[in-house]
Amino acid sequence: EGELTGLEDYVSNMKDGQKEIYYAIGSDRDSLAESPYTEALKKAGYEVALLTDPVDEWSVEALRDFKGKKLVSAMRADVKLPDAANEKDKKARDVSLGPVLKKAREVLGNRVSEVRTSDRLTDSAACLVLPEGAPHLYMERVLKETGRSQGEAKRILEVNPTHPLVVALETLCERKADDPRLSDWIEVLYDQALLTEGRAPEDPNRFAKRVTALLAQVAGSAAGG
Repeated sequence: EGELTGLEDYVSNMKDGQKEIYYAIGSDRDSLAESPYTEALKKAGYEVALLTDPVDEWSVEALRDFKGKKLVSAMRADVKLPDAANEKDKKARDVSLGPVLKKAREVLGNRVSEVRTSDRLTDSAACLVLPEGAPHLYMERVLKETGRSQGEAKRILEVNPTHPLVVALETLCERKADDPRLSDWIEVLYDQALLTEGRAPEDPNRFAKRVTALLAQVAGSAAGG
């Protein structure tokens, strides 16, 4: 609610059965509060500590746990989320979206280390998550500014299998796997994920043109309907 809270209060407010303390790191509270990384956690009624000070990354790495509760970044690839799909459902979901995931890997190439379905997204279509050991974007920038950058770690692109845009991609891929619109939509998904992480699209002009073209298609379909 916009007020500071300590780990003592966080633990006191934890839901029954919650085993970990969740946090997100970024430059400002408002963008973190609305970020896709917190969607599943908030839906489950879990609090997320929003850390906006450069020292926070070192603090949580040094602390690691508090009163037996492990501190876990909601922005990392290996976070275990409440109400996550079981392995059987996840495999079925991955098989269904397999052609889309494969196409995305082809389109994005070495810009990401992997493309996979997500449990952490409930409203957003996609997000970029951190591999194990990689610093958060905020810390990457701090290290770069102080001349200690070790390069930017490649993210993992996660897509929400229930989002209408991803479902539309799946349908389009089934009908016509070589449709050029698939590449454009995947690029837009990736650029949106960059924006939600706090980075600018690699080519803002091309991003704007793709979004405009997609909006024109939707507007044309609506007018025709």
